[in-house]
Amino acid sequence: MAVSAFDSRIFRNLFGTQEIRDVFTDEAYVRSLIEVEAALARAEAAAGVIPAEAGKAITDTFASLEIDYERLARDTDIVGYPVLPLVLQLVEGTPEETAKYIHWGATTQDIQDDASMLQIKRGVALVRRELETLKGVLKGLAVTHRDTPMAGRTHLQHALPNTFGYKCAVYLSSVIRHLERIGEIEQRCLLVQFGGAAGTIASLGEDDTGLRVRENLAAELGLKNPDITWHVARDNIAEILNFLALVGGTLGKIALDVMIMSSN
Repeated sequence: MAVSAFDSRIFRNLFGTQEIRDVFTDEAYVRSLIEVEAALARAEAAAGVIPAEAGKAITDTFASLEIDYERLARDTDIVGYPVLPLVLQLVEGTPEETAKYIHWGATTQDIQDDASMLQIKRGVALVRRELETLKGVLKGLAVTHRDTPMAGRTHLQHALPNTFGYKCAVYLSSVIRHLERIGEIEQRCLLVQFGGAAGTIASLGEDDTGLRVRENLAAELGLKNPDITWHVARDNIAEILNFLALVGGTLGKIALDVMIMSSN
């Protein structure tokens, strides 16, 4: 049963593509959770927190582990979030000598935030690709129609003439700024999360071990290493959403202009 246009088989492609939907399925989220748990084991092995061989063994085991999604759903109904039920399945499917190192020193929000960051990172990459394509199209139109005259409009009424190339160049300027914003988002907002239960990484001791693990984890996941944990600071998420709203506004403006310019 469709509850919105986004999961309607009839209307969903008006609001997205299968490629972007695949990034945010339940299965993709669970795979991202597992990817984070494996990366954490490798990061801790590299920092000497767990045995060196444990990181590889956990990664190899997770690569072929089958998740019982029906059980995961049932257990999540009880717990309220999927990480603990998932970790239980991961532990059960891993040899005992290495299973004890799964989720070492982490808290639920660490794993959930990192999994979400991986999904957002992949989604942002798709947006970047589409904007790069649009940039090329608009640049070509701006050059081709540099001298193609058309009616300018003021309050929807015909005004002084301009050129179609000029309008495309204005659209292009917005797209270029959006691509610049993506670069800033990738540096400022796509952050790794690893702080433990209270955000202080106290579970890994009083020295810099926790910081080294977080740095290793960031490298493993291709995320940025923040100056401090961001468990309760969500402005990076808000910035990404605001960026998407800006992109949507630009695309809507182009569509509205085409509709108006096509009218009698």
